[in-house]
Amino acid sequence: MKTVVSVILPLAMALNLSAQNFTFRGQFADVANDTLSISYVVCEPEKRVVNAAVPVDAEGLFTYGCSLEQACQASLVVRSTGREEFLFFVPGERAEVEGSFASASDWRIGGSAFYQRFDSLRQQLVPFYREFDAVRARYERDVAGGLDRTEADSIRGAANRAINRRLWEVAGRYLSSHTDDELSAVLLLNQDYTEIMPAIRRLSPEVRNGRFRSYIDGIESIFSRVAREQQAAAAARLELEEGGPAPDFTLKDINGEEFRLSALFGRGKYVVVDFWGSWCSWCIKGFPAMEEYYRRYGERLEIVGVACQDREERWKAAVRRSNIPWLQVFSPDGRTEVRYGVKAYPFKVVLSPEGRVLKCFNGETEAFYKMLDRLLRQD
Repeated sequence: MKTVVSVILPLAMALNLSAQNFTFRGQFADVANDTLSISYVVCEPEKRVVNAAVPVDAEGLFTYGCSLEQACQASLVVRSTGREEFLFFVPGERAEVEGSFASASDWRIGGSAFYQRFDSLRQQLVPFYREFDAVRARYERDVAGGLDRTEADSIRGAANRAINRRLWEVAGRYLSSHTDDELSAVLLLNQDYTEIMPAIRRLSPEVRNGRFRSYIDGIESIFSRVAREQQAAAAARLELEEGGPAPDFTLKDINGEEFRLSALFGRGKYVVVDFWGSWCSWCIKGFPAMEEYYRRYGERLEIVGVACQDREERWKAAVRRSNIPWLQVFSPDGRTEVRYGVKAYPFKVVLSPEGRVLKCFNGETEAFYKMLDRLLRQD
């Protein structure tokens, strides 16, 4: 289990949401003449991935700065070793880190008053991080010593679960008694998954809508989807089978009108049903290629985009932003995804003009486009 170094903001700053500078500097005792690869996702004003290569000099010194509107969790990777750690980047703050990169549990975190405050509180979790490190080290020794990997995995899993239960107790007590402190936002994932949504609902408006809003939104979106998927699985069953008829559905389109899939059958066009979501970056990255094929084969091809596990306003905004020209409908409860056996996104189903399932594709794959070429290209 990787060590997670989380950072908090004082409550007094929670409602200042304009872009502010963040500075990260430090010195790693075990890194020299190397590169620190930094990667994080900025959600506002638009979602994008930021990648930076930060030089580390002969003495292990480095400096990085950026402008942020919302706090985000950044990945830190030493290029020569590939070792990864995490740190929250927070607008308006200054983080200073010293220590061995390979021993993040022993990092000394300073800088602005907020980082100093967190570092003293963080010490409550450091003993658990060290226990995880010890379990990992034992696992590596066992495997190197010839222990069956399945048995080693079982031993490691049991040990990590025992550590987690004790860690969750510590984090849970803090979350219950500090609902108006932004530290609670960064501790959300340090508890049993069944407690995460209740903990979010208990957060004060200042924390919920403060500078960790985007981070909390992301967690809430994931666990809301999990809950909806569980409910949908209990209310529907898998109906899709390659070679069989496509499960019919009726969903509302982007204008609020009811659309029935079977209305497209018998018109001489192949149909692609594309399950996606505004939260899925790979789905959106695939739109340009899909649009190219839609334009090229429009006389023989229809596409139906099905927005899944999404918020209606975000779905509509994503359709407008990407200027998607094909049909778009919204799945409000996850039942359509269950009937089609959707397990990952994007998920594309190619149907014959008569509505029979020809092939299903997980992800954005070249095989999908090769199949369209084969079906739709006219000599």
